[in-house]
Amino acid sequence: MSERSSPVALALVVVLTTSAVSLGAGVVAADSQVVVQSVTVDPSSPRVGEDVTVTATIRNFESSTAAARINQVSLREGGRTLVTADSPGTLGVGGTLELPLTTDFRTSGRKDLTLYVYGQSADGRVFNVKYPVSVSVNERDSDVQLSLETPTDPSTESRVNVTVANGAPTNISNLKLTLSGPNATVDDARRVNASLSGGRERVVEYDVTFDGPGTHPLTATLGYRDQDGDRRTVSESRTFDVDPPTVDAELDAEVVRENGTARIDASLTNFGNVPLEEVRLHAESGGETVARELVGDVRIESTREMSIGESSLPAGPVTLRASYEANGGRHETTTTVDFSPTTDGNITLTGIEVSPTGGSIRLAGSASNTGETAVTGAVVSVVGTERVTPVSPAKDYFVGNVPAGEFTSFELTARLAGNRTDTVPIRISYIADGEQHSRVVEVALTDTGGASAGAPSGAPERDGPPGGGGFLGVGRIDVVGILLRLAAVVVVGGGLLYWWNRRGDGDDDV
Repeated sequence: MSERSSPVALALVVVLTTSAVSLGAGVVAADSQVVVQSVTVDPSSPRVGEDVTVTATIRNFESSTAAARINQVSLREGGRTLVTADSPGTLGVGGTLELPLTTDFRTSGRKDLTLYVYGQSADGRVFNVKYPVSVSVNERDSDVQLSLETPTDPSTESRVNVTVANGAPTNISNLKLTLSGPNATVDDARRVNASLSGGRERVVEYDVTFDGPGTHPLTATLGYRDQDGDRRTVSESRTFDVDPPTVDAELDAEVVRENGTARIDASLTNFGNVPLEEVRLHAESGGETVARELVGDVRIESTREMSIGESSLPAGPVTLRASYEANGGRHETTTTVDFSPTTDGNITLTGIEVSPTGGSIRLAGSASNTGETAVTGAVVSVVGTERVTPVSPAKDYFVGNVPAGEFTSFELTARLAGNRTDTVPIRISYIADGEQHSRVVEVALTDTGGASAGAPSGAPERDGPPGGGGFLGVGRIDVVGILLRLAAVVVVGGGLLYWWNRRGDGDDDV
C-alpha cells in the first residue's frame, strides 16, 4: 500500500456577482475569491474497509477585498454524503485552510467523488465551490493465506498438504476448502471446518492422483466468513513437476528374544514414489502358511513394522512374504530368517561336592537354570532307597525362583548303606512356563569326595572304583578284601613268631 498523497489539479471557480442574493444562492460575493486550490488522497490507493483521508486546501486569493467564512465542507459520492465538516473556519485575504476529511469504502473500484465548499463573504453574500475527486479502491488484502506443498517429490500418486494460515487477530468461521486440478483426481476434495483462531494455521492433507508424469497445476480455494460476518474467498495455485511412478520396497526381518519369549519382527520400507496399499504379510515354513497379517498402507518414504509371535512359528527357516498394491498392480517382497523357539526353563545340578559329616554325607552344589525362561518353586530332595536314606538337617532344599541363565546353591544330607553304593538319587521339581516338571537324577560318588549328576533313576548300576562306601556312611568299603588282608597278616605274623621261638630253643641246646 502506497502512503504517498496524489495532488489533484487546481480548479478555478468563476465568481459571479449579483445584488441582493439570499443565503444559499450558490454564488460568491465580488469582494471574496475562494477556490479549492488542491486535494490530496492518503493513501492514494486505499483498500476496501481501510480509512482514507481526503485533504482539501481552500484559499481566498490576494485579489479579494474581504475575508470569507467557510460554513461547511462535504465529500459526496453521487447523492450520498460520505463525510461533512461544519464551520471549519474563516479565510482572510490571501489566507489558506487545509481541511482533512476521512472516510472508507465498502467496495472496490473507481470512486468519482465531489468536494463541496459552502461559505459567506464579509458582506453576507454566500457562495459555493465544487471540486471533483477521483479515488481508486483496491480489494482488501486477505489476512488468510494458503500454501500448497508435497512432503516428498511429487509422483503420480502423491500426498499434497494445503496450509491455511489466519494472520488476522480474530477468528474466521465457516471454512470450506477445496483442491482441484485439470489433470488430477483428488480424494475427498472438499473439506469443511467450523473455525480457525486468529494467528493460527491448519494443515489439510489430500491424496492426489495425477494423470501421468509432467507438469500439473493444482488450485486450493478457501471460502470463509470474517469477523464482520462477510463471506470472503481466497485462492492459491501451484504447479507440480510430477515424476514417473517407481515401485521400490524392502522387507527386513529378525528374531527377537525378550521377556522369555521369541518372535519375528519385520519392517516394510517404501523407497519408491508411490504408496503401498492393501499390504498383507504371510509367514511360510515347509511350503505352508503358518501365520498371516493385514498391514496398513505404507506411505512414500515411510516404514511399517510388524511382529509374528512365537506360538505361530515352527523351528527352522521361515519365509516372510509381503504383498501389496502399487501403481495399479500387485507386487511382493520376500525375506527368510532362521527361527529357534524359546527353550523352556530347565534345572540342572552342577558343581556337586560330597563331604562326610558325622554318620552321613553332605552334598553341596548349584541348581542351574540352563533354559531361556525363568523357573519357579524349585525344590531338590534326596530320594530314599535301600542303600540311601535322607537324613536331617537337609533331607530336601527349597531353591525357589531361578532366572534364565542363573543358579542357586543348595545342600542335602543322606546316609549310605552297603558296600556297593555308587550313586545318590536326587529329585528335582520346578515350574516352567506354567507347567510342573519333576525328574530324578543319579549323583555319582567319587573317591575324592566329589560327585556328578548322572543319568535319571533307573539307569543300570555300574561298578565304580574301590573304596568309599558304607563304613560310617562314607564312600564304599570292600569288606571281603579287608578280611583277606587281615588273615594274611595274621598268618605271616604267626609264622614269624613260630620261627623265632624254634630258633630260641636251638640256642639253649647248644
